[in-house]
Amino acid sequence: MSVSRRDLLSGLSALAAAGLLAPRGAKALGEPAVGAARLLIPGLSNPRPGAISALLEEVGKNSSVVTTNKVAEVTPESEALFAHPFVVLIGDDGFPELSDAAVANLRLYVREGGFLFIDDASGVRDSTFDGCIRRELSRILPGVKLARVGREHAVYRSFFLMRGAVGRIMVQPYLEGLWVGDITPVLYSANDLMGAWMRGADGGYALEVVPGGESQRTQARRLGLNLVEFALTSNYKRDAVHVRTLLDRMRQQGGYSE
Repeated sequence: MSVSRRDLLSGLSALAAAGLLAPRGAKALGEPAVGAARLLIPGLSNPRPGAISALLEEVGKNSSVVTTNKVAEVTPESEALFAHPFVVLIGDDGFPELSDAAVANLRLYVREGGFLFIDDASGVRDSTFDGCIRRELSRILPGVKLARVGREHAVYRSFFLMRGAVGRIMVQPYLEGLWVGDITPVLYSANDLMGAWMRGADGGYALEVVPGGESQRTQARRLGLNLVEFALTSNYKRDAVHVRTLLDRMRQQGGYSE
């Protein structure tokens, strides 16, 4: 029987002592705070170090969602995969076929309440990474094809109301996803979203955003925040209570303008 992401989260409290979860504060939404895990694929390097942590840190500082910015690393074959309802795969190059065990494990993960976000950091349409991702997703969910995510999808309104997808670069103005019933447990960005979040040694953003500059980065940041909310909740709230807090704090920090 499938479980909701809320049920998955509620079952993670026993992991708190291991440092994988942090207790929620007074402004909590009701579940334990959960960080993210980066999916490790053999032969694939990490082109955006620190980007996931930067995203989670900003969510924790600026919204009513309490997160931990400790990013775990898990392999697709590992049982540890199931300790993380939000898993991120970032790549910019091709990689060998996954093992049958890895494919089976990922199939179970996305069918039973996990959420996988995939980000192509290559900046190239039809990249070798893109080809490998489509190959593996066709194995993970046979007969289910990646499809364009329409504007009505919850990921575009879980924090901010958005018209489409952006990133550090603009390869395509939308996300793609895989559906299991009416749930989208896999979302795929071709726009190097995590590249817009990566910071350098001086604390500033490490990579230029093109072609829209900082206004485009702001949109990419919004989408990143939407993704966290989408991943860590099961009912994708439409109210704007914590969104207002987020906007106010981002304005104070100079990171947002109307």
